[in-house]
Amino acid sequence: MARIPTLELQIANMKRLLRMMCDRVHASLLVVEQHLHIPNPEALVKVVALDSEVDRMEIELDEAVLQIFATQQPRAQELRLVYATAKIAHHIERMGDAVESLARQLAGAEISESRELLLEMITHVKDLFARSYSAMFEEDLTRIQEIFDLDDAVDECQRAIVFIAKDIFLCAPRDPQAVERGLKLINIASKLEKVADLCCNWAEQTDFAAHGFSRRVLKKRRLRLVLLDESGGRLAASSAALLTKDLSNAVDVTVATKHALASDVSNASHSFPVVRFEQVSWSRCFLLVNLGTPLSFDERETIPNKTMVIEWDFSDESLEQAEINVRERLSGLLSILARSDVSI
Repeated sequence: MARIPTLELQIANMKRLLRMMCDRVHASLLVVEQHLHIPNPEALVKVVALDSEVDRMEIELDEAVLQIFATQQPRAQELRLVYATAKIAHHIERMGDAVESLARQLAGAEISESRELLLEMITHVKDLFARSYSAMFEEDLTRIQEIFDLDDAVDECQRAIVFIAKDIFLCAPRDPQAVERGLKLINIASKLEKVADLCCNWAEQTDFAAHGFSRRVLKKRRLRLVLLDESGGRLAASSAALLTKDLSNAVDVTVATKHALASDVSNASHSFPVVRFEQVSWSRCFLLVNLGTPLSFDERETIPNKTMVIEWDFSDESLEQAEINVRERLSGLLSILARSDVSI
């Protein structure tokens, strides 16, 4: 009967397999980056082969984890490490799949309009990967302190590429080739964004293995809303006051107006910013509530895809009546937001 290796040897073997998986995914990212600099579709075939190796190693790692649980009794930090490694391996395998899909999309894609943005995205993704790798294998947890901010930078690049794709659709809405080109750009950006998100998940699990908790889930994100009106900010400000009064610890509200700011609004002391519509910062904004006439096509184009839009048209009502109606509408929204628990 073969002798069962010690727990230390089994954990070392498990980490060796995980490191090999990471090295394959990193090599795939380098191939994709080189293709963005100098297109070489033939080299992208290597990504498919590397992903096959990643899939095979994940199966081996699953077996190694199962063997640890079946033959050993890991406790405390060792148990967290084994559990986290199994989850990280799944994230790495999904990264490999995303990079393989990315390579397939790039093989025949025309990306001249967004080449620089894609290079910026993949630079951020490689940085995220390197930070997670160092935290896992070099136990340098300081490398993951700013990892979620880097993920925000990837999201910004993705939004910019989506806008480029929209321009392609608008220039030739009935050209199948143009539509396909725009869709490929969106798919390519989404794959890079997915790899960035998986790196965040990787960092989260590494944090859990080291400390028994993840700082990511302990950091609660306040929901960002924008209230828009056509009354110089008066209607939106009164609505924002209601939201911040009842949900001051859960929401961040920005008041925006399509016209010049009313003096009694702009000069008042508020706990929320009051700006013109074109000055709104849409970063992490999940909801826009428009209290005036429906948004025009150009106005909608400035709003990111991830921001939901609700339109309540009170433009034909007096300010007093509109405030009453808005309060009635907001009561349902308040109850939904009060029950929300959004973490990053």
